[in-house]
Amino acid sequence: MRMQTGFVFDDPDSRTRSKGLDVVHARVEKSERFDRDALFGGFDSMRALTYTPSIPMILGLLRDYDYSDFECIFGHSGILSRDAADLMAFQTVVDEKLNKGFVGISGISDERRKVVFERALEGKARFYVVKDAIAHAKIYLLEKEDWRRVVVGSANLSETAFSGRQAETLIVFDNDDLAWEHYTQQYDAVRDVASSRVDLREKPIPAELMPIEETPSLKEAEKSSNGVSIYVPSEGDSELDYSIPQVLNQVERIKPVRRQALADIRSDRKGNINFTSNIVKQMTRIITSRHENEGPKTYLSHNNGTFDLSGTEMSLESDPDQVRSDVEAWLEFFGNYENGFVGDIPRLQRDYFTFMCWFYFSPLMCDLRNSALRQNRFSFDQPMFAVLYGQSNCGKSSLIETLMTSMFSYPRIVETQSFTRSNLRGLQESYKRFPIVFDDVTRERFSRHAPEIIKDEAIHYSEYPCFALSMNAEARSFLPEIVKRCLMIYTRTSLPGDNPTARRRLQRSVASIRDRLTTSLYREYLNHIVAEMDSAQARQSSQSDDVDALELSSRVLCNLIESNLPDGASMPDWCSPMTLSEYQGRAFERPRMVLNSLLHPDKFSGERKPAAGSWTVSGDTVIIAVEMMGANRTKSDIPDWILDDTASVSDQIALKRDLLEDFLERRVRPPRRFLFWDF
Repeated sequence: MRMQTGFVFDDPDSRTRSKGLDVVHARVEKSERFDRDALFGGFDSMRALTYTPSIPMILGLLRDYDYSDFECIFGHSGILSRDAADLMAFQTVVDEKLNKGFVGISGISDERRKVVFERALEGKARFYVVKDAIAHAKIYLLEKEDWRRVVVGSANLSETAFSGRQAETLIVFDNDDLAWEHYTQQYDAVRDVASSRVDLREKPIPAELMPIEETPSLKEAEKSSNGVSIYVPSEGDSELDYSIPQVLNQVERIKPVRRQALADIRSDRKGNINFTSNIVKQMTRIITSRHENEGPKTYLSHNNGTFDLSGTEMSLESDPDQVRSDVEAWLEFFGNYENGFVGDIPRLQRDYFTFMCWFYFSPLMCDLRNSALRQNRFSFDQPMFAVLYGQSNCGKSSLIETLMTSMFSYPRIVETQSFTRSNLRGLQESYKRFPIVFDDVTRERFSRHAPEIIKDEAIHYSEYPCFALSMNAEARSFLPEIVKRCLMIYTRTSLPGDNPTARRRLQRSVASIRDRLTTSLYREYLNHIVAEMDSAQARQSSQSDDVDALELSSRVLCNLIESNLPDGASMPDWCSPMTLSEYQGRAFERPRMVLNSLLHPDKFSGERKPAAGSWTVSGDTVIIAVEMMGANRTKSDIPDWILDDTASVSDQIALKRDLLEDFLERRVRPPRRFLFWDF
């Protein structure tokens, strides 16, 4: 057997590999069922090179066996892109998972946990995470006085891998000097060259909140006089299409179609799904029907005035008669809100027209944003996210689907289950300028996945899309840092659920409108907006004002509608130009409604410490009393700059009176019957 200086047979990228691939020749003596105690128990020391799914079992080994020396390196399988940021992010995730696993390990006494933790502090239990591009190998080295064991193969140290439910291979070399020397060299190469130490903490830090200087490789760099190198190999053109991130991205695009075909098919209690010929025929019919009614998988790109829609040039020529027909269809669409909807109809029409102007402009928003970034003038005036939220049955989904039909001939809605941080990043890259739409996103899913990407000002693509989300039900107000970066449209106007006749009439009308709609109005809009953009960008070189996307889009769209009105028709009230400043003045209406409700005159109390559900004034402070269990919820409804945290207690929320009055645009003072009191 020739010695291999690399650390894994099939890893083409690591700095630790040799110029050629070495092959280990072995002979099978026997095969037996996996037994954890027989394989890993009774040894004095253990060293492991494995993946992150092994963390629970690794900690279980430390719990159950008295290794005097233990060491583990966590690698990954190549699911990350070849990017230093991905590698550092992976290290922080391993840090969090390892420490969470240690704190949450079951079946361990406090005394035993203390022993394991003290071993880690003494350096007798050590953990590392790779800083190299990929570590494929799984190597386990165990040793005691008269025995040395090497375990290699495809299996991670995880219950799933060792359960026999998936095809895995483990090969054991006992007291084999050649195998010991060979795999020890591989292991040492990874530990010494391509990994960073991970320390156990008394309290885990979530990866999203971990300070960047706590990243294992960066901590190592601070301690080393020579710094630390992270090897990030380039990816050849021949590898790119077959890389795991690219494959996963494609899987995410295909998966919704397959999931719909599965319909209500579920696995049995053993986790098996039984496919019969009848089920296959049923799935085929579903897929065939879907493809007949759905356009192709889409991306949108723009270069030198030419739009590329899914690999085909998007013609911007338009038929004047069709443009007029599209305008007539949109007037009918917005007029439908007057036929059965209950609430502030003019406000709903105006808000939805605001969204229409943003949505039509969204494929060009990245150009404004890129230009502002290049000139160090980035502001919140290029909102990449829009959120339609409020009551159900207010026409949010219908509006978005009709808009997409008028732009690209068919609606393209991404499955809500795909609304995750990792998927949002992948969609940003693959959709280019094509607007990404999610319908009926829950508040919990939004809070967990959206803020990070909304607040991220560094997007590493020249072309990237806007996101449009609809959220049903009574949504609480969003954090100010989200509101100021998004187009937030809240409505309480809706179609009553007890009026099925009106519902059916409106559904028939919307279906008829979509059948009549063409893309002519939007193509004419793009012709005008691109010309306006070119002119605006030229003016920017000599002026300091940013382009107002909403003003530009609404002005162009209003001009087109006015020029193509049906005979005898006049411009509707909802159709007039608007500015971002006008919109932003309404962006905090929801918090104002909440505060005005909390500060209703009938709820005023003359007590220094008012009872829950009431409020009072104390000099420059307004105090709102709430139930202790609901204090955090109420606080989240109030803009943070108004809160006075230093004066607030558990059930008494203190507000800065001057800032509160500025926000509400009115005086906040006791009702007339209390004016003689000394506040």
